[in-house]
Amino acid sequence: MVLNIVVCMKQVPNPDLQFQINPEGTDIRRDALNYRTNGADEYALEEAVRLKEKHGGRVTVITAGPKRTEPMLREALAKGADEAVRVAVDDPAPYDAMKVARILAAAVKTIPHDLVLTGVQSDDHINSLTGGLLAATLGRPHASVVTKVDLSGTTVTASRELEGGDIQVVQLDTPAVLTIQFGTNTPRYAPLPAIMKASRQPIRELGPAALGAATWEDFATGYAFRVHRLSPPEAKGHAEMFTGPVAEQAKRLARLLREKGFYRG
Repeated sequence: MVLNIVVCMKQVPNPDLQFQINPEGTDIRRDALNYRTNGADEYALEEAVRLKEKHGGRVTVITAGPKRTEPMLREALAKGADEAVRVAVDDPAPYDAMKVARILAAAVKTIPHDLVLTGVQSDDHINSLTGGLLAATLGRPHASVVTKVDLSGTTVTASRELEGGDIQVVQLDTPAVLTIQFGTNTPRYAPLPAIMKASRQPIRELGPAALGAATWEDFATGYAFRVHRLSPPEAKGHAEMFTGPVAEQAKRLARLLREKGFYRG
């Protein structure tokens, strides 16, 4: 048996940047952003490459996004993936997990797969929806928040992290979809020769016609979803900083605590 693993990856805005909301109030302004690989997806890729190294097989990385995602795919190739696929969506409907899951499912169906791995969540939306929706759309068994993966024949044993730190061990028949938790492994660095080789590897591109659709909007039929409003969090308070000699700071702190009703001394 040749083990075929598909890893779904995503680019997210660099969180170190100052975000601005567009004039319509429906999205962040994306014209001045730079991007990086979604953190949890790094662990999914590493887990896939380790499984390939242990059992043999092939790893395919796939993303739905514009051409700017190709450096991320090449980095994945340099880290051990065998093939890269870009679903050429200019606007991947970042807030519409159902549409993204349907697009990814249609693309995954074109690739032989025993396991489909994703990160547990995206750093930008933190919804943890796409992996489960992808599994449902594909009709595959699914385990989320996975911290350990073992494979024996056509059975995958996955350890899942539950609330309170408890661990649940489940078994699934392949093909299956797993969402990989942060910290499951230590993602590797790509060596320079592999980076050079990856820069020359082709990236397969899929348009809507290749997935049996006329347009990308065909994947958003049958349900209604829209962003009503996006706004920054409301300020609920402020911090007061004390400076000067320590004794004076202590007096001011005691006075403030008395004024707020926290201290009666």
